[in-house]
Amino acid sequence: MDTALIARHVGASILAMLGAMAGSLANSALAGIFFGAAGLAVMSVVMPFYFLFSVIGSLVGVGGATAAAYSLGRDDTRGADSAFSLSVWLCLGLSFLLGAAGSLCLPDMLYVFGATPEIHGAAYDYGLVYIWGGVGTALFYLPFNFLRLSGRLKLIIGLFLGLAVLNVALDLFFIQVLSLGIAGIAGGTVLASVLVSLAGLFFLLRGESAFHFVRQWNMRLALRLMQLGSPAASNNLLTFFRLIILNRLLLATAGEVGLAAFSVVTALENFSLIVLSGLAQGTSSFISVLTREFDTVSVRRIEHDAHIIGFVLVGILSSVIWLFPTEIAALFGLSGLELAAASEAAYIFAFSLLPSVCCYLMIFYYQAAGFTGLANVLVISRSFIFILLPAWLLAPILGLSGIWWSFTIASLSPLIFMLIVKPFYARRGYAGFLLQDLTAERTGKYYSFSVKADTEAIVTKMDELEDFCEKNSLTGKETMLVRMSMEEMMLSIKDHSCRDKEALLAGRILLVKKEGKNTIVLRIRNMGKMFNPLEYYGRLQKTDPLALQDALGIAMVLKAADVIHYKTTFGINNLMVLIYRK
Repeated sequence: MDTALIARHVGASILAMLGAMAGSLANSALAGIFFGAAGLAVMSVVMPFYFLFSVIGSLVGVGGATAAAYSLGRDDTRGADSAFSLSVWLCLGLSFLLGAAGSLCLPDMLYVFGATPEIHGAAYDYGLVYIWGGVGTALFYLPFNFLRLSGRLKLIIGLFLGLAVLNVALDLFFIQVLSLGIAGIAGGTVLASVLVSLAGLFFLLRGESAFHFVRQWNMRLALRLMQLGSPAASNNLLTFFRLIILNRLLLATAGEVGLAAFSVVTALENFSLIVLSGLAQGTSSFISVLTREFDTVSVRRIEHDAHIIGFVLVGILSSVIWLFPTEIAALFGLSGLELAAASEAAYIFAFSLLPSVCCYLMIFYYQAAGFTGLANVLVISRSFIFILLPAWLLAPILGLSGIWWSFTIASLSPLIFMLIVKPFYARRGYAGFLLQDLTAERTGKYYSFSVKADTEAIVTKMDELEDFCEKNSLTGKETMLVRMSMEEMMLSIKDHSCRDKEALLAGRILLVKKEGKNTIVLRIRNMGKMFNPLEYYGRLQKTDPLALQDALGIAMVLKAADVIHYKTTFGINNLMVLIYRK
């Protein structure tokens, strides 16, 4: 896969994260500047509300976009529109229910979240605004995930950066002009997120790849949608509970001083996520595709480059925090005892950042490479168990510093865990910390090519493909299957997906022994409209058994294929077929 293409999408992912986190950072800074340590303490108390609405957003946003991708892959625009429509209605409905229930229980919830009597009133003002306006937080997941389907990265970046600018502007307007107090920060945040989310939905409803609202409720699709989004939602739910427990532990250890310092640590953590999450998200989609294609060399190169970039950028950030912890804490409007506590917190927290590079990249890598169970164990250990358990054990001994050191322990826990379990995976044939199956790299034979989206060029290129098959001892029947299926799949993609005759189709055939079986791996990659020819013709065949009379190659591969995998990554369509040779 083109290195420049990957670098472009990773850079775009980092810029998107910059826009996503800038508003949160500004909220904490403004709370400290205008309202001092009490304001920062309030921000720590109300932070769990953000993750509650993020649970809804990720549940229906990630799930809806995944369901829509499946439908678009088989050219089922009606199914994609249904997934989009359900995502919108579910997001609005669940957000309203959360707002209604939360507003009734808000006073008691704030005490559970760690509010003291001194800041309860301010936290209530903030929470009441946010719990009714948090729909914007949930709703923003929809344009973010659905726009990624069509590869509209510049628009995503523009929306994120626009959200950050509008958030800060509205915060200042509500605080200084309307004198709404700390509730003004909540007002600016929710209004900015609602407006930008509506703008994102507007773009989704316009253009060549526009979605359309469908006035039909499909309970089966709704359940499927939420099932697909449940892993992302579970992670946000885990963070929600972690914040509540940490808030209460900090309150018991140092009162409002601890909560104010925690707000600074949270802001620094969010800033580090611009690089950490941007790198991890930007590379994981490519890892998923390349792993399925058994392209282990490209996977190692991507992970190597991502780690180098991460260590350099995060190393610079860590150094700045170590050198200027007091000056950084002072940016949040703190002084005296609160400033000393926050500067110590920032200094100790910085030790967790470098191991976090490996931690984040490993978790996203294992998820993308198919080790979902392992990735979930690492997430739970890093985000929950090994941050809360050490904090609980160390706080009575070291005070606040014990809680801050738990972040470093949590970041090291996945590395220690992998050192322990790596030998078990090695005995199953997985090599290195990436747990790669190197069979294809060591013994496989392959032929890769690129061809213009032109009928004559595709047919001519198939002659070379046929030569490769004959030179590598494929039978006449297998050679015919490979040639006819690749030719017809590429011609179908040309007709349905490619908007430009200058567009390129990238093909690859790999011959390898996989799990004791001689295997043929076919892969086609292109940039264009989402389209999976095998899903498309398979769907046609169900309604018309004679539909494949003029597409014998596709009929052959549908019958012969043991695994068919289609995925779109930042607007790049990837189709892979595994055929076990008899």
